[in-house]
Amino acid sequence: MDPRYLPIVDGSLLFALFVGAPSISAAIGYVAWKGKPNGFDRERYGLSAITAGAPGIALMVCTQRMHVDVRTPQYFLQLACFALGVVLLGVAGGCFVGVFTYRRSQTS
Repeated sequence: MDPRYLPIVDGSLLFALFVGAPSISAAIGYVAWKGKPNGFDRERYGLSAITAGAPGIALMVCTQRMHVDVRTPQYFLQLACFALGVVLLGVAGGCFVGVFTYRRSQTS
């Protein structure tokens, strides 16, 4: 990878971390507030937050400790692991919000 592209890559990853993950969290929290999906309850949202958050944190810590040079193919693996970790943290945050905002759906 050409080092000239590093600011673009870093900017897109920071955008995903500070805009993408909170957007995912807000969407999942809103769906939980609406009481959907019907098979979920507070305990299921809590369990989902833990099972999505633990691998997300593990992936981000792993990518931090890789110490990969930009000119090697392992850099793309590091980028992919970080992006997956960001998505998992967004899902975990949304499920954590869902624990507190969950309402049973009203059937009519």
